[in-house]
Amino acid sequence: MQNLSPITVIKASGNKEPYNEEKVIRSLASAGLSLDTASQTVDYLRHHLKSEISTEAIYGHVSSYLQKNAPVENYFNYGLKRAVMAMGPTGFPFEILVSDLLKMEGYKTAIDVVTQGKCVTHEIDVIAQKGDEKYFIECKYHNSPGYKTDIQVALYTYARFLDVNSIQESLNQSVKNYSWLITNTKITTEVFDYCQCVGLRFTTWNLPHGRGLQDMIIASGLHPVTLLHEIPKEKINTLLSRGVVTCARLKTAILNKQVYDILTKEETSQILKNIANICKNE
Repeated sequence: MQNLSPITVIKASGNKEPYNEEKVIRSLASAGLSLDTASQTVDYLRHHLKSEISTEAIYGHVSSYLQKNAPVENYFNYGLKRAVMAMGPTGFPFEILVSDLLKMEGYKTAIDVVTQGKCVTHEIDVIAQKGDEKYFIECKYHNSPGYKTDIQVALYTYARFLDVNSIQESLNQSVKNYSWLITNTKITTEVFDYCQCVGLRFTTWNLPHGRGLQDMIIASGLHPVTLLHEIPKEKINTLLSRGVVTCARLKTAILNKQVYDILTKEETSQILKNIANICKNE
């Protein structure tokens, strides 16, 4: 029998579970850390563990260590999940992020499209098309940790698609339509089973393996502007409201002199240096 850790961790949901070092190692690996740096980080964390430590406190200790000891891109990637959650409270910036990620993969996209179904009209978060495949996408965004996308979301996503698809098929029979649920958190087991059963495509933070939202962001370099901690929160909110949701979009806006009413010259200078470190596709 495997020995359980005497350290209890309090999750964001309020649930408690034994400390699992493997989870920390996996999160470090997903940020692209080398084995040596990951091992040193875990050793550092061991000296800061205490009974009933929160996941937030664990994140703080690891983040503090990485900021001083890891390559800057790995430090930013480790904070990626929280940075996406900081894009709220509305889901509109998340829809723009999803659209930009899919454009990088060769899709033509449109956001917030009002589409007629057989019974009623629907506002689709993102419609993406590549070749003869078109996806009607529901973007389910959460701005707090501890949430899982539940079965109700999957049910209405697929029901909406069925109503829209009944019209879309008659308009263009050469295009095959699909439904897609994209969320920045996890999904319940019930949602996973339902999606597998009805053919509803899904993308969560870490699923499908190697193709989750985290993987897509890191591979594309389309990191959210909320990673740039030198920008005051009120200015971040203004940028998000203008649709400047990624570092790539922010660099373009700076070079085109579109955000000089928000950011100072000193801020833009430091921002461009950080973007060069973390954003592959500028």
